[in-house]
Amino acid sequence: MRFLWLALVICAASARADRISQMEKVELCVYTAKLEVAGMYYFIKGTPREAVKLHWHGDETENEIQFVNGAIDHAYEWLTRAQESKARERYSAQAFGDMIYDACINGQTL
Repeated sequence: MRFLWLALVICAASARADRISQMEKVELCVYTAKLEVAGMYYFIKGTPREAVKLHWHGDETENEIQFVNGAIDHAYEWLTRAQESKARERYSAQAFGDMIYDACINGQTL
C-alpha cells in the first residue's frame, strides 16, 4: 500500500512539473541568459517591451509563461537602468549574457 501511495504522489508531482522546473541549474541559467539576450536585441532595436511578440506553442504552463516574460522584463528593466546611469557603459550581447549566466549560477540577481 505504501508503494502505491508513493507512486501516486510521484505521478501527481510530475504531472504538475513543467520544463522550467525540470531543468538542471546550468541548463536553466543558459536558458535565462538566452532569453535576456533576446530581450536585449529588442531593446537595442528600440522595440517597446509591450510590442515584443512572443510566440507560444500552446502547451506552456503558467510558470513557463511567467518565467519567459519575467526574463524579458528583467532584461528591459536592467538595460533601461544601465542606459540611464552615469556610467553609460555599453554591453555586448556576449558580455550581457555572461553577466546574466554568472549571476544565475551564483544565485544572485543583477
